[in-house]
Amino acid sequence: MSRSAVQEGSGCKTQLVNGFSCLVLGIVIVALTPLFQSLPMACLAAIIIVNLRGLLFQIKDFFFYYRISIMECLLWFITFLTILLFEVDIGLYVGLGTSFLINTIRTQMPRFAVLGQIDNTELYKNVKVFPVARQFANIKILRFDESLYACNTPFFKRKFYELIGIQLRQDPLISYDIQNLNQNDGIQYKYVILDCSPFNFIDTVGVKLLIEIYNDLKKRDIQLYLSECRCKLTKTDCSNSNLTMFFVLLLYFIRLFINSAFIVIKSQ
Repeated sequence: MSRSAVQEGSGCKTQLVNGFSCLVLGIVIVALTPLFQSLPMACLAAIIIVNLRGLLFQIKDFFFYYRISIMECLLWFITFLTILLFEVDIGLYVGLGTSFLINTIRTQMPRFAVLGQIDNTELYKNVKVFPVARQFANIKILRFDESLYACNTPFFKRKFYELIGIQLRQDPLISYDIQNLNQNDGIQYKYVILDCSPFNFIDTVGVKLLIEIYNDLKKRDIQLYLSECRCKLTKTDCSNSNLTMFFVLLLYFIRLFINSAFIVIKSQ
């Protein structure tokens, strides 16, 4: 670790420095050893300590990572502590394993937000973060902040029904299923819009889940719409089976709904 810190402090950029340092070290051992014979060990140690100064001061990064993300801070602390107590190789392996675990948790349990419109704008924000965001009476707008795939579909399904007010019957022997839904839920929503802009990709399990949810909501007289869909999602079976409508922009649907409601009220 000290040798790497010295190389970094000297301005090295690539791994070719190892060959150059071995060449210089060989010349010093063969030809220049008598010149360093009388040099105190403290002087040699001082060179290493000075170059390690930047490495030791990286302890300040703990507070930087803490302000950004608790997960990143935890990853940094575990890796740092492992290297400090054991060695660099073990610390790197532990850091990689911790990073993989944290990323898995993030993708399996991401944020599921309810969106509302900011007055006099066409912006739709998380109502928990922006309490002034206005929700519509018959519309529920949801956003799943992660791609939908096999690992997070159980979480997606549970949170989706929870946010629209449908309680799933939990059986310890049977997973969440459409047949286990309460049929007498007093749902006030007629439209549920799922903002799919965070969906970078979706696998077959995710597609089947969307179709399953669509069919269930249709039985409850609730229409599911997918908005802000990327090309990968529009090319899946969701669109080919004509189960739902895709809107390029969320605001188009809201405008259409408001205009339709205004026409109905005016006619009455």
